[in-house]
Amino acid sequence: MADTISWHVVTGRTARGTEPIGAVGFIGNNAVIVISFFDDYDGNKDGRVSWGEWAAAKLSPLSLKNKSVVEVAMAGRYDVGILSRDPSFNQMAMQMFQNFASGLIADGIYAAYFARGVRMGAGAAAVMITNSKVKQFVIRKGFEKAVKEAFDASVT
Repeated sequence: MADTISWHVVTGRTARGTEPIGAVGFIGNNAVIVISFFDDYDGNKDGRVSWGEWAAAKLSPLSLKNKSVVEVAMAGRYDVGILSRDPSFNQMAMQMFQNFASGLIADGIYAAYFARGVRMGAGAAAVMITNSKVKQFVIRKGFEKAVKEAFDASVT
């Protein structure tokens, strides 16, 4: 029989003031999971992702993956209810933040030093391969994605 998960709600700042932003799940007295009630792209935490928020997140060279979960963990570090059950939660939250921040640093390095050159090289190669603008776009984007994935794999 599996143990049941008990939840502790974490509050934080949202568009409407201070309200629940996520929860930490416990099995016994060990924190085992952190969830967010908001999407990573929901910048103002109003409960919906507007076109502006979606476009800003997609156009940003930095990845927002797991931003909301890390925010819940960082807010939970100051919650006495969580720390009294699992004193090591602070260390777990800091590890989550470190993993998120190292991804931001890698994205920043790629955007600053590699993205422009890769885009130019991919565009030149696409022009040499075909005359169709649509095919050139697909080739360029595919090349950029392949190089970004190779960079990510080499960094992690």
